Amino acid sequence: MDHLPLFSTDVFVFRPANAETLTPPFLQAILDERSREPGVSASQVGGWHSRPDLAQRAGPPYRPVMETIVDCVGQVLHHLAAQRGQPVPRHRWSVEAWAIVLERGGYSRPHDHSPSHFSVAWYVDAGEPPTEVHPLSGTFSLLDPRGHVGRVPGLHLWPPTLDIHPETGMVLIFPSWALHHVHPYAGERPRVVVSANLRMTPV
Repeated sequence: MDHLPLFSTDVFVFRPANAETLTPPFLQAILDERSREPGVSASQVGGWHSRPDLAQRAGPPYRPVMETIVDCVGQVLHHLAAQRGQPVPRHRWSVEAWAIVLERGGYSRPHDHSPSHFSVAWYVDAGEPPTEVHPLSGTFSLLDPRGHVGRVPGLHLWPPTLDIHPETGMVLIFPSWALHHVHPYAGERPRVVVSANLRMTPV
C-alpha cells in the first residue's frame, strides 16, 4: 500500500538550546514596555500587543532573539526544499515581529498572516497550563484550510483543527497562510509570546 499525503500543512516545533539565556532579559524588557506604553490593537482580544518593530531594534535583548528566529526558519526552509529536491536560492529575509502579553480571559480571533511566507510564535513564558476546568485554556489552534471535512461515523480521522498546548521555550513555525486562533486563556500569570512574520526574497 502506498500512502500519498494530500495538501499537507507543515508545522514545526523548536526548543532552542539558548532560550534559557536569551529569554529572561527579553521577557523583562517586554514587561517593562507594557508598563509604559499602551500597545496597539490587532487580532487579540484582551492583553497587550507591542509595536511590530522588534526586528528593527538593535542590540540585546531583541537582536539575539530575532537572529534565533531567523535561524530556525532558515532550517525549516532548507528542510522543506531538500524534501522536494529543490535548491534554496540566495535570499534575504524581511522580518516583522511583535510581542503579546495575554492576560486572563484574553484570546485571538481566527486570522492568518498572508502574504508572508512563514510565521513564528515563541513562547517566552507560556503562563499556566490548561486544567480540567479549562482544558483549552490558551490553546493554539490551526484550522483546516479545506473548509468542511466530512466525518466518518465513530472515528476521528480528519480533525478540523491541530491543537497545540504551548510550553515555555517552545517555538512554533507554520505557513503564514494558515488560519489560526488562540482559545481564551484562563491562567493568572500573564503569557508572553513573541510573534514574527518572515518573507523570503531571492537576491
